[in-house]
Amino acid sequence: MANEITLTGSGASTRQQEVYGRLLHELIMDPTDLRSTVTNLGDIGGSGSSTLTVGTVDYDLAMAAANADEVTGSDNTAVTVGAVSISVAHNIIAFGMSDLHSVTGAPGMLDLQALAAKGAQAYALRFTDLVMATADTITANVGTSGADMTVDDWFSATAQLQSSLAVGPFTAVLAPVQVTDLQASLRSEGGAISFLPATAAQLALKGSGYQGSFLGCDIWQSDSVSTSGGNRVGAMWGEGCIGYVEASARGSMPGAIAAGGLGPVWAEFVRSGDPGISQVIHHAFIGCGLLETARGVNITTDA
Repeated sequence: MANEITLTGSGASTRQQEVYGRLLHELIMDPTDLRSTVTNLGDIGGSGSSTLTVGTVDYDLAMAAANADEVTGSDNTAVTVGAVSISVAHNIIAFGMSDLHSVTGAPGMLDLQALAAKGAQAYALRFTDLVMATADTITANVGTSGADMTVDDWFSATAQLQSSLAVGPFTAVLAPVQVTDLQASLRSEGGAISFLPATAAQLALKGSGYQGSFLGCDIWQSDSVSTSGGNRVGAMWGEGCIGYVEASARGSMPGAIAAGGLGPVWAEFVRSGDPGISQVIHHAFIGCGLLETARGVNITTDA
């Protein structure tokens, strides 16, 4: 094993003199959780398969005029059908801590229980990474390479979704620099359009990362937005663009328990008596995929 938290190593700074011993400052991180912005396709734990297949059908079918002679029949209309398959994969994070580090701890300090509580957060971070990696595969793209994001880019994105008949409500996930550039551009706009920043109640409901809404589209900020050629590639999508599937371990992992109230995240404790290391290991099985590329658009602007 490696990367254990020990009193003589990485954990030394968390055990200070008593006047400081109860203080633990958490460094800045981006906890954005995008689960509410994409489509949950279900849980395939215990189903006998690691892949969920969703059938697709094109109902863009209009009637045609019948034959004028009133006796000649019409042919059957071809209905286009297909399928989208999403497979789950094993995701894991493990924390280890030495006995000496554990026994010198106190309430409110870094300990194995505190790390165990971070399993749900670690899952949310992984989920957001997967969603944005999937968003990168969307075909349509707007924006200008090397140029700051503007209101014009925003309108180009919404126009793209509207022209492809994407269904709302729309969600936009942007890099921090794209959010600030958009806000800067908004300050120079006149007329009735306005950005509605997130309220305390909305943040409590939607979680960290939610920035507010603009013209009816919710905006999320995430550092999981990819970088490409000196640009950031945000995305805007409508309902049904991106989907995910999970697999709960249930009783198939002896000794594991549901972590943080989330069925897909399972935790187990592992003990190595010599040299005296305790581990908490979190497992999750998830897959994320593009259901229909026409329902989304990427937004490429300067980083």
